[in-house]
Amino acid sequence: MNGPIAQIVALTCHGNAFLQGISVEKFFPGNSTCMFCDRVNFVTVEKSLFGKLKEKEIAKTPDEWFRFLRTSGAAGICLFRTPQNDPHISDRMSAGFIGGGGIWSMEVMFPKNRSEFWIARWEVWNQKAPEDRIWRVTYGHVSGEITVNPEPADLQGTAMRLTQALRDIHSFSMKHDCGGFTQCFADALETLDSDGKKLHGYHKDLAHPGYLSDQARAILDACQRAWVFGGMGSWNDMWFDGNEQKEYEKVSDRLFKVLNQAISEAANESCR
Repeated sequence: MNGPIAQIVALTCHGNAFLQGISVEKFFPGNSTCMFCDRVNFVTVEKSLFGKLKEKEIAKTPDEWFRFLRTSGAAGICLFRTPQNDPHISDRMSAGFIGGGGIWSMEVMFPKNRSEFWIARWEVWNQKAPEDRIWRVTYGHVSGEITVNPEPADLQGTAMRLTQALRDIHSFSMKHDCGGFTQCFADALETLDSDGKKLHGYHKDLAHPGYLSDQARAILDACQRAWVFGGMGSWNDMWFDGNEQKEYEKVSDRLFKVLNQAISEAANESCR
């Protein structure tokens, strides 16, 4: 998974642990998903006296946001992805760009089926920032509505679908000698086959230690390693002839779809 997805997954998992009364480690700036972030803050949008919209900061850091949610009576956080369905470019092909690949949001749930939705805005503020912290991330409260809590996902079924999608694309990658990509898929399969005993993903701190089940942790780790949908030089940047291109599109689109489903379902195990 890319940086923005990894961060919103980590916020969901750590936020849920905090709301459950667990003493979680300080999130910012130490969490690996914040490595290149100078700021991660949270705002609401309000109208001024003259009718103009303005942002009001309600938390300067994720840690302050977690405390704000608990004080506000929040019961939990669920992660969702909404496809963009741009007719000019598929979500898979736009996934390498900031803001592309679908819209990820956190649903903060309150009693009586009331929910608030939060989405992120990533902006480069200084290309030469100290410690390469070039990003400033703002999570905005974009809407509130009455919702119904989703049913728990079948993570065993999720793992099976992810495994099959990985086997298909791994076979294609081996057939066409796709080098490092083949190893990415093999590593993800090894993580799933080992029930999370062999981890290969970069972010080892997406959730508070011991908070997620081994299966959820394995799925999130495999999704990290199998996420090959970047920009130039990525899996998306390849081309094949004739029927091979059709097969490439088929296995790629399937893996992209399954990965996105698996990420949200595994992260949402943290909402209890």
